[in-house]
Amino acid sequence: MHIKTDQSIIASYMEDHSGLLGGKADRVAFPESEVDIINFLRQAAQDTTPVTIAGAGTGVTGGRVPFGGSVLSLERMNRILDITVDSDGSAVAIVQPGVSVDELKIAAAKKGLMYPPDPTERSAWIGGNVATNASGSRGYKYGPTRNYVKRLRVVLSSGEVLEIYRGMYIAQDYIFKLPSRTFQAPRYRLPKIKNAAGYFSAPDMDLIDLFIGQEGTLGVITEIEVQLLPLGQQCVAGIAFFENESASWRFVSSARTAIAALSFEYFDRYSLALLREDYPHIPPRAQAAIFFEQDVDAAATDCAVQEWYTLLETNNAIMDAIWFSANAREQEIFREFRHALPEKVNQIVKQNRLPKVGTDIAVPPESFIDMMHAYHEAFEASGMQYLIFGHIGECHLHANILPKTQEEFTASRALYLQLVTRAVQLGGTVSAEHGIGKLKHLFLEAMIGTAGMKEIARVKKIFDPACILGLDTIIPSALLK
Repeated sequence: MHIKTDQSIIASYMEDHSGLLGGKADRVAFPESEVDIINFLRQAAQDTTPVTIAGAGTGVTGGRVPFGGSVLSLERMNRILDITVDSDGSAVAIVQPGVSVDELKIAAAKKGLMYPPDPTERSAWIGGNVATNASGSRGYKYGPTRNYVKRLRVVLSSGEVLEIYRGMYIAQDYIFKLPSRTFQAPRYRLPKIKNAAGYFSAPDMDLIDLFIGQEGTLGVITEIEVQLLPLGQQCVAGIAFFENESASWRFVSSARTAIAALSFEYFDRYSLALLREDYPHIPPRAQAAIFFEQDVDAAATDCAVQEWYTLLETNNAIMDAIWFSANAREQEIFREFRHALPEKVNQIVKQNRLPKVGTDIAVPPESFIDMMHAYHEAFEASGMQYLIFGHIGECHLHANILPKTQEEFTASRALYLQLVTRAVQLGGTVSAEHGIGKLKHLFLEAMIGTAGMKEIARVKKIFDPACILGLDTIIPSALLK
């Protein structure tokens, strides 16, 4: 275990992509083994020293930013321990939390396998994927990280180690009976859509799902076993532009029922305006764009391309400006186009020196149009800079407000609460993939109520009785007193 107290070193752990400022810590610890973590947490619990777990820093809700105490950086726990393929073709990878998504995807591909979750930031760590139940653009087909986690090792603040296999502990009417404790899971109701807000809850839930999406507030994940899948078939992909946004929405609605796609990603007119700086060949009259992917058998490529063109023409795409390819190298350029947008947003956040206020709202498909109208009405009335992009196939978009002043930041938070309230009324979630972190307590409470927040506090105290882990992440620390 290496511990650094030099503020020049600590400073790099005081931020993530949220833009949250004001972080502080006394030291950063770099464990190299599970034993290091056990000893460190036992001492921290004894001293009641807050501990913030630091991942790769790619989060957007401030969860990694500490406000006192120690930072526990898992960057030296970064080994792929094993990749195995059974005789029936099923495959798993066993990794430490500091392994990046890119590293695992590359190692799996060498064995003809794939790790399906596909977060925008490929430098994110698998531990962070699990901590927030990340998904990404191909979540439309493959779903979130939760779907692929088979086993976890978790160190609690007491130093106790839990090894949890999927299927090992199943709740009965929210009640878990473990060898070391019997407890009740949170009893609030979560929307039946993509969700990463608060602790997972269901009457017959699996214990492992409580620790997926807990954002470092219940324990430190030290080992992860994930399911791998065979590499996909040949992929066709395209970016289509539309002269009005509603046409792009109709296209996705039609394509969802007609084609088994990998992903659908949306860009509004303000997103395209930012991207034109680097991609001047975006049609000037385009007011929206959709990036789409489909994996197909090589022999069926021509038929698949024709099917896409027919749908695009029917839904009034700008037909002379479609970018289409079945070539892997060109498709990577398309994906770079998609990933360039959040990078540009992060640059603006740094220039403004104020956190962005970015929604992570998802709603049921039948509520999507209502939610889009709510966005436009609220944002146009505000006069603030904004853009909307993201996973339209799952009715999950990121509306980013980019405040330039403290007054705008305060106003944008109020605006976000207005939108969250509408999303909840429509059966939606306040966070579909990024978690709550330190920035979205108010929005989570709008979704699960004050009683739900107290349920989270109650469950946290069961596994972290010293209340030292991830303070002010998911819930305000005042609720733990």
